[in-house]
This record gives sequence, structure tokens and C-alpha cells, in this order.
Amino acid sequence: MSKVIHDGNKHVLSKLASSKEQQCVVFPLCGKTLDMKAVLDIGHRVIGIEGFQSAVEAFFKENNIPYEIEKDESNQCEIYKGIDCPVTIYVVDFYTFNKSLPPVDYIWDRGGLVAIDPSNREQYRDCLLRMMTPGHTQLFIAAVYYNDPTFSAPPHIVSDDDVNHLFGSTCSSKFVEAHDETEEFNSRDALRRVNFIEERLHLIVRKQM
Repeated sequence: MSKVIHDGNKHVLSKLASSKEQQCVVFPLCGKTLDMKAVLDIGHRVIGIEGFQSAVEAFFKENNIPYEIEKDESNQCEIYKGIDCPVTIYVVDFYTFNKSLPPVDYIWDRGGLVAIDPSNREQYRDCLLRMMTPGHTQLFIAAVYYNDPTFSAPPHIVSDDDVNHLFGSTCSSKFVEAHDETEEFNSRDALRRVNFIEERLHLIVRKQM
């Protein structure tokens, strides 16, 4: 697995690296993303939420992080906790997750919104909003755009208008930057190539009512 930090990640990691205090960063539908390890390496706390136990175990094993497992019967989930490492990952259906979390400083969604079926986007958004403290939590969403009619999702296109439609009534939304991810995407899977794909980073903050 590549350990290269892609251009689309550098803005968020740079922002986190500049923080003098430990931040709590949530990764929805985290899988075994290396972004979590990158955040841990700069001294912050990581909370992941993932439906597939195998991906969670792979994250800990591939990064040589010892862990322990707790069962939470009331929330019907298993909790993987790093030993001497500030990472906690919940194995649970994201849409039913209602565990009380510590104050969340950042949510980093680089593969969640673009992976789910578009019909579930409003439900997914509502789950994110429940974790956000108005005026404080910064949600970074990496949306995806491509113009290849022969390419089949996922990832699904999430346009700037889609982001504004989802979050505009409750949040402020700011476009941050875009990166051409065509070469990196095509290098991962020779059978699923795309003519052009762009990652577009948005910063979302819940409005104080």
C-alpha cells in the first residue's frame, strides 16, 4: 500500500500540524485509510466509524498499533482502542451510530460521501451534523468530479452544487482547493480507468443559531 501523502490531503494535514493543542479528528466510514495514521503521527486523537470489522483490524495490524476490543451492547457496536495510542474505531452501521463522543474539532470525509448511494446523502449529512458543534467543528469534505460517461460509480460525482444543497441551510460552506487525481486514481486499479477525475475540497462549519 502506498504511503504517499496526496496533494488533496496536504491542506488538512498542514492545518492540523499547525495546531498547538491535541485535536479530536473523526473519520466517517474510515475503512483502513492511511490518513488516520498521518493524523496520529502529528499528535492528534483519531476516532473512526466503520461498518466492516476486517478493515478496522487491518488498520491496526498494518500500522503495528496494539489494540483492545470492547463490546457496547447498548449501541450494538464493537470498539477498537489503541493501546498507548489515541485512536478509537467503532465497528457499527454508520447510520445508526449514536454514541456520545468527546467534543469533535474536525471531521475528515475523504471517501464517505462519494461512496454512498446518492439517495442516502441527506441521511448521511444528518449523521455528520449530529457530531458537529456549531461554530467550532470543521468538516472537510473531499468531493469528486469526473466527466467520463463510460466510468461507473463509485465514487459518485458530488458537485459544488450538491455540497451547497446538502449543507447550505444549516452550515457555511467554503470551497478550498481542487486537485487532479487522474494519475493517482488510475494507478490503483488498471481495470477501472477514468479520463479525468478531480478532488474538490470543501470546508463546512455548522451555523450558530
